[in-house]
Amino acid sequence: MLSIKTLVDEVARATGLGKNAQAFLGVVADYIFKQPGGIAGFRDKFKNAGLGDIFDSWLSGQPNMRTIDAGQMRSALGNQAVQEIADKSGSSSAMVPTLLATAVPILMRAITAGGVMPTALPASLAGLMGGGKTGAKRPFRLWRWLLPILALLALAYCGWTMRNKTTLPPRTTESTTTPATPTAGTAKASAEPRFSFKNDGGKIAVAGTLATAAEKFSLLEGLGATFGSNNVSGQINVDANVRPAGWLDKLKGMLPNLKANGLKFAFTGDKVDLDSSALPDAERASISGLFQQQLANVDVQGGFDRGVEAINKLKGGYTASDLTAALNLTTVNFETGSARLTRSSQAVIGKAAEAIEGAPAGTKVEVGGHTDSQGNAAGNQALSEQRAQAVVAALVAAGVPADRLVARGFGSNQSLADNGTEAGRAKNRRIEYTVR
Repeated sequence: MLSIKTLVDEVARATGLGKNAQAFLGVVADYIFKQPGGIAGFRDKFKNAGLGDIFDSWLSGQPNMRTIDAGQMRSALGNQAVQEIADKSGSSSAMVPTLLATAVPILMRAITAGGVMPTALPASLAGLMGGGKTGAKRPFRLWRWLLPILALLALAYCGWTMRNKTTLPPRTTESTTTPATPTAGTAKASAEPRFSFKNDGGKIAVAGTLATAAEKFSLLEGLGATFGSNNVSGQINVDANVRPAGWLDKLKGMLPNLKANGLKFAFTGDKVDLDSSALPDAERASISGLFQQQLANVDVQGGFDRGVEAINKLKGGYTASDLTAALNLTTVNFETGSARLTRSSQAVIGKAAEAIEGAPAGTKVEVGGHTDSQGNAAGNQALSEQRAQAVVAALVAAGVPADRLVARGFGSNQSLADNGTEAGRAKNRRIEYTVR
């Protein structure tokens, strides 16, 4: 369960309400628990508007929080509820649906952290109501008086100008006060999502910018569950101009394996710069492999590969056995169930190509594809052949003469480890080189 301060700070940053966030949340929470059945009754409003699946995605434990727009929020709650929340919180009724669209998903996930939809505000968040304005005398707000007066003055001015115009304007179908409905392709997100991570003795420092509050809250929740909320610090901003982070769900699944002290990485769009230099080699190789396997569509820079290190240490005049040993320490990965190499595997292939090109004239390299035992034998055989051919094609593209290479598929016939475990299957899915 998030603390009140964490919840309020999260909503303050996501909505731009700043110090007024707790007052707004207090009013919203009061409205929610006035519904018959508490959150269950509140959910019914969204269900009746055809938005029940979106609402359910906000509940604790759901993997992907879906976004809702201001129009959908107004449709679910109705104009009367929007006006009530506006009046009690001192917010503009025009802005309330937008504020609710950002704040309610965050509030729902915090309230349902115990895995249930309570009928009353959880005790840990009871102090939230203290920030609201429910029952308080509404303060004098000059804009409440000025807006009607300004509107009347504007109407009077328009009437005066119309009486004194001799010609009509060339177009009368567009309004300068009502935004045009966006057309397809308008306001496309253009900026790249960013996220940086640093583990310093179990204290996690993060920073970045994501597209929605739902993405931000989902990531913070995952970090808090893995490392403890008190051990996570930093700020993640929300910017509607940022593209969705396609790697977010994969990263959340990887978090339990990213507890190594000294680990750093930073995402920029579909590229991640990985820094594992403070870790032992075995741990570096494991984490690098995890990034490459799980983030197939992300360009992983700075990964550690024991084979690449071995190739870099080859001395001039190295033998076929030296080259075989180095190549077989390299790791290349494929997209799940396919023979398509992951983006980060291209760098490893490039280094392997350099080593093969530097071997004595006449050296032949057999590229062998191997699979685990899952699936049928014929399918595994075909996949192993396709993967071996994909590596050969990549090596040729990197400069190795085609006549020095041959591809062979072995299916699951030459297992190195137990196919009954995931770790064993991972070892069996491999490319193996034989140099002659």
